[in-house]
Amino acid sequence: MQQATARLLQFLCCLLVLAGLSGSAVRGQGSLEAAQPTGQAAEELAPVPDDNPTAGPPVPDSTGGDAAEAAAPGSGTETSGGEGGTAGGDAAVDGKAVKGTPVVEGKAAAPAGPPGPWQLVFDEEFDALNPAVWTPYWFRDCNPESKKNGVKTCSGNVSVVNGEARLQLSDSASGALLSTNPKDGAPGHVGFEYTSGYVEARIFFPGTCSGGIDNWPAWWTAGQKFPDTGEIDIAEPLKGTMSTVYHSPGGHPAKWFVGCFAGGFHTYGVHRKVGSNDVYFDGKLVFSYPTTDGNAPHYLILNVGLWGDRQTLGPAGAVRVDWVRAWQ
Repeated sequence: MQQATARLLQFLCCLLVLAGLSGSAVRGQGSLEAAQPTGQAAEELAPVPDDNPTAGPPVPDSTGGDAAEAAAPGSGTETSGGEGGTAGGDAAVDGKAVKGTPVVEGKAAAPAGPPGPWQLVFDEEFDALNPAVWTPYWFRDCNPESKKNGVKTCSGNVSVVNGEARLQLSDSASGALLSTNPKDGAPGHVGFEYTSGYVEARIFFPGTCSGGIDNWPAWWTAGQKFPDTGEIDIAEPLKGTMSTVYHSPGGHPAKWFVGCFAGGFHTYGVHRKVGSNDVYFDGKLVFSYPTTDGNAPHYLILNVGLWGDRQTLGPAGAVRVDWVRAWQ
């Protein structure tokens, strides 16, 4: 009887030990599954190879705002706009940044303008000036041979104040510029380019409603070889009047705007598609036109220069940029 009781107790103890081991194994398996990222999340954590070597300083092909001087009101053909969307591009593939594209945690899930399942791939809030993203001059700092919109582009005229990039004229020969051109030869500059997608900036252009916009500022994108790869002057005040202009071998469609765009913040963006562009002001489609640039990669430019006697120097004439964003 005593031997039977002992064997029974041993059997019960074995059952308890096995049950404990089984429970621990289940709990351990659950912990491993929770810690292991799956699907897209796992892909996003994978390192992205940077196989884009730094290029030497090329000869500037883009003409920038200077080309707009040849455009005249009504020189382009306005067409009806289409629905927004995404067509993919080089800046993101399957939700991942590629080749050092600077992607920051976004504060805006989607643009206010074109509808679509947008993914934010670039978000510059100007908490500081990031030299890996922006070069504060056009190829040569404050050099008379590197002019844009009629003036030298000097890094000393670019500043970041209260979450804004500010570009100003220090004198009648010295202006300011910011560029994400990855091939401008600046040391450590990765930059940013896009093909299809939507880019937008919130900008304050100086001036008054009665007197127009001061100086010669511009918010634009350009390819590496002008005019073959195109230039999109998203928002470019010409002689004080807001305009949007496109340059390519196929023509120069343009539109001039009636209304006040001086002395306040507005958003200006372009939805770039294969074969056409849609321009949006404050979330509203304002101009559409065909394109002939082959959807070549474009980089981003913000600058301020001088047009004739429309001169306001220093902080009073500064272009203020709250943010720049890109979606695909």
